[in-house]
Amino acid sequence: MTELRDLVVIGGGAGGLVVASVAAQLGLDVVLINKEEAMGGDCLHYGCVPSKALLKSASVAHTVRHAGRWGIGSGAPQVDMQAVNQVIKNAIDTIQVHDSRERFEALGCEVLTGEARFSGHSLVEVGDTKLSAKHFVIATGSSAWLPPIKGLRGVQFLTNEDMFSLPTLPKSMIVLGGGPVGVEMAQAYSRLGTDVTIIELAPRLLPRMDQALSEILADVLLSEGVVLEFNQEVVEVSEGAGADGRTEKQVTLIDGTSHRAEALLVAIGRRPVVDSLNLDQAGIDFTAQGITVNRKMQTSNRKVFACGDVTGEMPLTHVAELQAGIVIANLIFKFPKKINYDVVPAVVYSEPEVAQVGISVEQCNALAKGEVYQFEVEQLDRAVTDNKKAGIAKILTDNGRIVGAHIIAPHAGELIHELALAVQNRMKVSKLTALVHAYPSYSQLNKRLAGQYYKDRLFSPFTKKMVAILNRIF
Repeated sequence: MTELRDLVVIGGGAGGLVVASVAAQLGLDVVLINKEEAMGGDCLHYGCVPSKALLKSASVAHTVRHAGRWGIGSGAPQVDMQAVNQVIKNAIDTIQVHDSRERFEALGCEVLTGEARFSGHSLVEVGDTKLSAKHFVIATGSSAWLPPIKGLRGVQFLTNEDMFSLPTLPKSMIVLGGGPVGVEMAQAYSRLGTDVTIIELAPRLLPRMDQALSEILADVLLSEGVVLEFNQEVVEVSEGAGADGRTEKQVTLIDGTSHRAEALLVAIGRRPVVDSLNLDQAGIDFTAQGITVNRKMQTSNRKVFACGDVTGEMPLTHVAELQAGIVIANLIFKFPKKINYDVVPAVVYSEPEVAQVGISVEQCNALAKGEVYQFEVEQLDRAVTDNKKAGIAKILTDNGRIVGAHIIAPHAGELIHELALAVQNRMKVSKLTALVHAYPSYSQLNKRLAGQYYKDRLFSPFTKKMVAILNRIF
């Protein structure tokens, strides 16, 4: 007879691990199933962590190459990809300890390795093991989406799963996709010394982010030697020997032109990992975008919850953790809590970084009392001392309350959180201007940005008239 468990969590990525750890520490009988022996999900092994380690190595190479700007002797950096790979591995291994099987077993979870599949509404199988539970949480994540391009599957290409362990630095690389992953990796490999071309179907980089920020980032990449192809659809990919005898990929575009490169990176999108779950057996609705959930993160089978990339909602680690918190509230504490994506910050870790939270400029302009204010990074004293002048910041207000922010600047990923708090609480701009920001820190950007709101008001004819009256009286 199958033993009834309190909770079975399928997937050992960010969302699944949060739910499993909290549930186990609260005394529930938890089984955690992960396809791979190493837990932590794509973010730890093939995404957030290795990409940021690679970006750091690339940033150092860029600094060495341009050290003359700061009065230091510069030259071509000597890039050792084996050493770079070790830097990446060290970062993964250090964080892996917190996501290890041993740690979760110590917390009280039973950890199983293998592919889980539903065989009923409340029954899951892993190999020969059958598990019945009061509740299930699906957190199987996502994988790289491969577009239906002629010839693509017949050539060797890279995705996020194999791009962080290249034995040698490619001489040239074509990146399909100008979204966050494509932009970050294009800049990283370009700075390491690879000739990089980005091919994007949309008319600009980062189509889901503010256009002005996108254009500034495009200028930065162009200045660093990255080739940008916009409004271009790839119709065919082939492979053959290049002039130097190395195997090259040829990418043919819809306008008949083509590009050749040693490496091809596909960074166009993500797809949910659901194929092996037998969701139909459990009565769980899903689409090509992901498992269908309500705002409580419940699936069509009310015993089953889902969180993370598998839901198709904003494939970000911090969103997976946010969703996991909603699952914990509803499943464990029986507290009816609903998800809200309106105040989730998004960050692209290029240099300069790009970050946003809240509504868009277009949405703000549609408001009756919506106003947009901006401040140029080059006017910030710290940016001058660091010679980091590319960028702008925008603050969006509705009747004096902060409803959105968009930044491209050094450390934008850190700066956005102060503004996210403001958006979350619909704070008045006065609250932000009243906060003391240390000088000369980059946080002054938020202070200066908020100051733009009061600039016209402070120096208006009415204010000048009032000051004149007060001056005569006193």
